[in-house]
Amino acid sequence: MKIRYIFIIWAVIAVLGCGVGVPAYKDAVLDGVSALNRNKLDKALAAFNRAIKLDPSRSDGYLGRADVLNAMKQHDEALVDYHRAIEINPDFAQAYANRGIAYSHLNQYKKAIADYEKALALDPEIDDPPGFIERLFSNDPNTDKGIRKHLEYLKTQVAS
Repeated sequence: MKIRYIFIIWAVIAVLGCGVGVPAYKDAVLDGVSALNRNKLDKALAAFNRAIKLDPSRSDGYLGRADVLNAMKQHDEALVDYHRAIEINPDFAQAYANRGIAYSHLNQYKKAIADYEKALALDPEIDDPPGFIERLFSNDPNTDKGIRKHLEYLKTQVAS
């Protein structure tokens, strides 16, 4: 099976660090990532809800829950959690990139463009991880080429 959510794992590792933090929280986030990787969205949602309940001051629980909501096509609800993740950690490039996906689904292209540009400014290599190239939450053929290609596509949509 393809590993479709590798970038989430990288984000979790970056935010949690090695051996730092509450084990129950880390377990909940990793359970959520694992369930999301297997497309078990209800289990993933429950795990990220558990993580947020254990420690609502950490951004990766909100990112994970937002990603699940985005995958469930609940884009407006996902935006609430992406906003929260960014409020907690304003330099969380992955949260900007994924929020851009939600905005794109809602045809809010200018906001999507701004978020993609912010994500790339924070982490110019965000487009490089293999799991990120296969865009997760869209049937749009332009998203499977990564953020930069999707950004170019969105700019043509705004210009027309």
